[in-house]
Amino acid sequence: MKTISFRLPRTRGFTLLEMIITLAIFVLLAAAVFGMLTGIIESTGTLQDNQNRTDQISALNAYMKNKLEGMPVASSLVSYQRGDGEGLVQNGIVYGTANFASVIDAKVQANGYYTLRLATFSTTSAPGEPQDARQVLAQDASSDDPSLVWTPLVKDIKTLDWKFLDFNQTQWVDLWTSSTKPNLVEFSLQPASDLQLTTMDFWLPKIDAINLNTTAQSTQPTQPTQPIQPTQPTSPTQPTRP
Repeated sequence: MKTISFRLPRTRGFTLLEMIITLAIFVLLAAAVFGMLTGIIESTGTLQDNQNRTDQISALNAYMKNKLEGMPVASSLVSYQRGDGEGLVQNGIVYGTANFASVIDAKVQANGYYTLRLATFSTTSAPGEPQDARQVLAQDASSDDPSLVWTPLVKDIKTLDWKFLDFNQTQWVDLWTSSTKPNLVEFSLQPASDLQLTTMDFWLPKIDAINLNTTAQSTQPTQPTQPIQPTQPTSPTQPTRP
């Protein structure tokens, strides 16, 4: 009697080389997808930063327009140099009155760009004998006094420049140290992400606006004159009879 044996077919598995090649392809695809996602996230963050910087510049323009063009007659404006910043002619301006003054200053960042910042000073809060707020603030800003409290306005500025013009002169000047206010102030800046300059122009009136709202004086209405009554005609006299 013959014995019949059945042999099951032998299944072939993956070789080590095939598994290594598959794993390498998977790693390459995962790296490509991760790189694309990282680029999209970075691009979105860059666009958001640029939009925020544009909004900050628009708010700065509105703020400076309100403050500079609304300066009273007793106020003044000067620019100053601190010496930091490559190619920076002036660091900022100090404007205001003897009691309250403000400074807009450019400070160098660690990456070589500038941060535009704001600080104020009031003589009412200063101890001792009152001083001119403009002089105190200009001295503290020129020496970068650490006691000043700064509010950042715009960051990552590549270049910035101030220019001033008096109508009695024919050319713009880079520094303004006169005791009188200039007629025009031009401020230009270039953010790190922009290729073009953003220029702002401000007109500084040297006289106060005239208030045309005068109070009307109350006057008593005059009584109308009475019309003249016509006289009654007299009857003719009768002739006498002879």
